[in-house]
Amino acid sequence: MILLLTLIGLSVSPADSARAMISMRGIPEAAVLYAQMAAAEEGAWLVEYGRILEASGEFSRAARIYGLALGNSTSEETGRWLLNRIQGCSTLDTTLTLTVTITNSGSMTARDIQVIIPMPVSHLPYQELALLQNDFSISSGVLYADIPCIPSGSSEDLTITMRLFQEPMTMRPISPVVSDETLEWLSGTLRNLSIPDVLPGPCVPMSREMSRLAEEIDIGLSVTGGVILDRDSCVFHAWNVMENTGIRIDPVLFGSDSLLGLAHNPSDVIPLWNLDSTDGCELTILYGNPDFILTGNMTAILE
Repeated sequence: MILLLTLIGLSVSPADSARAMISMRGIPEAAVLYAQMAAAEEGAWLVEYGRILEASGEFSRAARIYGLALGNSTSEETGRWLLNRIQGCSTLDTTLTLTVTITNSGSMTARDIQVIIPMPVSHLPYQELALLQNDFSISSGVLYADIPCIPSGSSEDLTITMRLFQEPMTMRPISPVVSDETLEWLSGTLRNLSIPDVLPGPCVPMSREMSRLAEEIDIGLSVTGGVILDRDSCVFHAWNVMENTGIRIDPVLFGSDSLLGLAHNPSDVIPLWNLDSTDGCELTILYGNPDFILTGNMTAILE
């Protein structure tokens, strides 16, 4: 009631008040309350209310709000986004299978091929990951497999099956060990970072560039790779993690959604490995004969 009277007295909309209170470092409880009032007055603010709840770590409440918004949505694109957000607010307890496919599209049999991918590791305290089945061997923090030969026109599959338990987590309010100067640098650099037009996507080069720029001012940012759940499919993605704090920074997402692009770990984003160990590559194919024509593809399936 006090909040409502204050708003009436100042003639300020709840939506304006909520936005004014949100910062990179934290989201005050009052901002959540203002967002709730804005959602009640204006249906379009229902999604924004869910985003603020999610970034505040109120995952169960956020999922309920996203569900209400989904019931009122008439857009297929918005509905898909809401379903992904509901999934991101839920605990994962499942099996994830990675399949690496190496195809010989050349005219001769390819021999003595080595395939390298990063080593999947747990990301505590919110994720525990255990390998169940593995066609690779482990060496120096990477997984490798030797393929004696692949005939022309044929493919070879290598699989990794892992048990995955992960809970959504947010790191707001951001730990005091991260100074205001560091947050200001991160925000300014992310906003000015250009999005390259590259295949298969800009996430790895943008994350590597952020890591390079941060190193120049003694901020440690590693590059982490994993997958993002999109309904029933998985899309490979990469982002930065601040060393010693574990704060996740997504350069691609930050440009369109800074609220969820910094210090936020929803369970629909599944970290798998540190890409620094393989120079930013998720899949490497080594072979001696330059006349071989080999291509590699990696897919992820959630059981």
